Amino acid sequence: MKFKHFFATSMLAAAVVMPQMATADSQLNFGGMGTTAEANLDFRITIPNFLFFQIGSAGATVDRVDFDLGVPPPGTQPGSGGLFSATGGTGDGTDGALTVNLITNAANVSIAATGGNLTSGADSLPFADITATDTGAITVPDFGATVGPVAIGTLSLSDTWTYTYDNTTVYPAGTYDGTVTYTVTVL
Repeated sequence: MKFKHFFATSMLAAAVVMPQMATADSQLNFGGMGTTAEANLDFRITIPNFLFFQIGSAGATVDRVDFDLGVPPPGTQPGSGGLFSATGGTGDGTDGALTVNLITNAANVSIAATGGNLTSGADSLPFADITATDTGAITVPDFGATVGPVAIGTLSLSDTWTYTYDNTTVYPAGTYDGTVTYTVTVL
C-alpha cells in the first residue's frame, strides 16, 4: 500500500513539474476564482542588409544608349564641344534618359562606374567623352570614379540618369561599343 501511495504521489509531482521543465517560461498557480498564470515569450527578427540596383529596363536586359553623330545639332561641328543628345537605343534608354532604382536598408552606400574605352576595331573613345546627369536623388558617378558615401535614409530611391556625348575630339569613323559597370557597395 505504501508503494502505491508513493507511486501515485511521485506521478502527481512529475505531472506538476513536467510542464515547467518542458517550456521556456510557465507559471502554475492554485486557487479559486481570479487565479491567474502568466508566461512570457521573447521574439527576435533578424533582417540582413539588402541591396537592389537597376538601370533602365527591369530584369536581365542590358539597355543601350545610341548616339548618331551623322545627325549633329544645328551649328555643331565634329570636335567643337557641342553636346550631342542620344538618338536611340534599346529599352528604357532610347532618348539617353534611363530610370535608376536603388532600394536598400543599408545606412550608406557608394556607387562606382568602371569600364574600358568604347572601341571600334583598333580605335578607342574614352567613356569620359560621355556626360551623365541626374535629377538629384541618386548621384551618377563620373566614369572611373566613385560617389559615396551616399546616405540613403529611405528604403527606395528613384532617379533619371541622362547621357550626352561631349563632342570635344574628332575620332576616326566607326561604330564604337563599350560597357560601363555601375557597382553599388554597402559601406
